[in-house]
Amino acid sequence: MGNQFRQAGIGIGSLLLALAALLYPVAALPDSQQTVHIAPVDHPRFQQVQRLLSDEISGAVLRGWSPGGDTGELVITLDKATLSEIRANAPEQPVLALFTSSGAIDSILPNRKHFSAIYSDPPLPRQARLGQLIIPRAGTVAILASPEQAGDYSELRSRLRATGLESRVFVIPSQDQLIRNLARALSYGDFLLGTPDRAIYNRETVKPLLLTSYRRNRLVIGPSRAFVDAGAVASTYTSARAQILEAGELIRHWLEHGELRDARYPEAFSVAVNDQVARSMDLLVPSEEELHRILERQEVKP
Repeated sequence: MGNQFRQAGIGIGSLLLALAALLYPVAALPDSQQTVHIAPVDHPRFQQVQRLLSDEISGAVLRGWSPGGDTGELVITLDKATLSEIRANAPEQPVLALFTSSGAIDSILPNRKHFSAIYSDPPLPRQARLGQLIIPRAGTVAILASPEQAGDYSELRSRLRATGLESRVFVIPSQDQLIRNLARALSYGDFLLGTPDRAIYNRETVKPLLLTSYRRNRLVIGPSRAFVDAGAVASTYTSARAQILEAGELIRHWLEHGELRDARYPEAFSVAVNDQVARSMDLLVPSEEELHRILERQEVKP
């Protein structure tokens, strides 16, 4: 029989492979799957992002990003520098940004084509509503801004006015002029609304900014949980895990439809309150859970 197959030009090995293919269909190889890249590979959250997204999405291989790869494949960036570099070298590259604030993205991406993001900072209208819950009588809110971002708050101010809050932007020309201009802002506002403007809210300014506000009995809302730990009264925030899981939804949409949804603020959030600072300022602040429940009810769903 073997001689008959050989005479027909069919080897025994080839025959066995053909029979195996009929009896045991072979699953699609990993190379046939779509690839989603993560950059940079040395980022502290690289492994967490890769692990969580591997559980959230199917039909894709998650790999570290190497420059010069396929410009049609999606890249998840984990910091501002990587986002800037990829956009500078491959402007058509589809990108989903994580752990980057809305302000940072606005400063480097005037063109939002082929781009999406889960912003790392909380939406300012939500932060302002948190301030109103803590000080129900509040009628004014102060906003500090660097000269480059001072003009970015017109829409926010309109939204605050619709909720009964008048606001004013105070420009901080440089860090050495922070306290003088902060004093003017604190004299105006019932509370200070922290923003993701890193020229103002950073490691060098956090202590003098919070101490000055505390001494003038003015609470600071935001801009992050880290500022609450340092002495701000309260802020909303979204954990890194929740941001990654929400990114999974955007990635699934990309894999299924080949398009990126608009960048957005995280839908999931928590509330942090510095109870010690609140007590020292004689503020009766509801629990974090109660504040979260009220804010969640106030959220406008699309």
